[in-house]
Amino acid sequence: MNNDLRFTQNFLHNKALVTRLVAAADLKPGDRVLEIGPGRGIITEALAARVGPQGYLTTVELDATFAARLAERFRDTPQVTVIAGNVLALDLTAAYADQHVFSNVPFNITSEILDLLFTRDRSPARAHLILQRDALISTSAYGDGETLKSLWIKPRYRVSVAHSFARSDFAPQPAVDTALFRFDRLDAPLIPPEQYALYKDFVAFVSKDRVGEGAWRKAYTGRGLKALEQSGQLIAGRGIKSQTAAAMVDAFRIFLTDPAKRGVVSGAHAALRQEQQQRDAITRAGGHHRSRGRPRR
Repeated sequence: MNNDLRFTQNFLHNKALVTRLVAAADLKPGDRVLEIGPGRGIITEALAARVGPQGYLTTVELDATFAARLAERFRDTPQVTVIAGNVLALDLTAAYADQHVFSNVPFNITSEILDLLFTRDRSPARAHLILQRDALISTSAYGDGETLKSLWIKPRYRVSVAHSFARSDFAPQPAVDTALFRFDRLDAPLIPPEQYALYKDFVAFVSKDRVGEGAWRKAYTGRGLKALEQSGQLIAGRGIKSQTAAAMVDAFRIFLTDPAKRGVVSGAHAALRQEQQQRDAITRAGGHHRSRGRPRR
C-alpha cells in the first residue's frame, strides 16, 4: 500500500451506519455518482445498491492494491467502474455537472479536493464528503465560525453537516472530529462567475488581519471602510473566522466599488496556496499521520 495512504485514510467499519448515510443522501435508482477514495469499498457497496443496475458509479482509487481488490469485488456489478489513479490528475470535470460526489476524503488532500470540486468552473450539483470538522467549521472562544475554505465555497454552495461521527466509527480512529458535510449548489451564486477569482483573492488577502486593521485598510479607501462600518454586517476587531459568509460577500461587494483597489489583492489566493503547500511539504517530510495531525485551514 502507498505509505502516504496508510497514514491519511480512516475507514468506516459499520455497514448499517454507512447504509443509513447513503440512504439519506437523496440518491435514487439511475443516478450517476462519483466516489473518490473508496478504499476497502464499504461505501461503494452501499452506493452501488442505491443507484442500482440502471445507475452509474465511478470510483477513483489511488492505491493500486485497493483498486485491484475493488475491481475484482465488483466485476459482476455492472453499474460500478473502478479507476486506478489520482483523482487530482484525472480530467473528470466534464462529468461533475450531472453527478453526485460521495467521498471519505483522505485528510492529506482535503484542500485539493475542495478546490477541485467547488472552486472550479465545472462543479457537481450535490456532494457528500466526510471531512475533518475544522476544515469547514472553526472553533474559537467566540464559538463556531467559518474557515477560509468555507468562505470560498459558500458563495456557490449551501453547506450543512449531515452527520457527526464518533471517532470510534473509524479504524484507525482519527484524533480530530469528523463530519459528513452536504453541499448543494446554489441556483444563483452569490458571486458572479466572472468575479469569483477576485473574490478568492480578496478573502485570502484580508485573512491576514482583523477587520478594520492592516490588510483591510489596504484593501479599502476611507469611504469604503466607512461603508463597511455602516453595513453593520462585519464584526470589527475580529478575523474572518468570526465573520459570516454573507458578511464577507457584502464586504466584497463594497470592495468592488473602488476598481483602483483590485490590484492590491491580486494574486493573494495563489500566494496563500503556495504557502500552504510549502507547509504541507515540511509536515509530510516530518511524517504527518492523519490520525495524529491537524488539517490546514
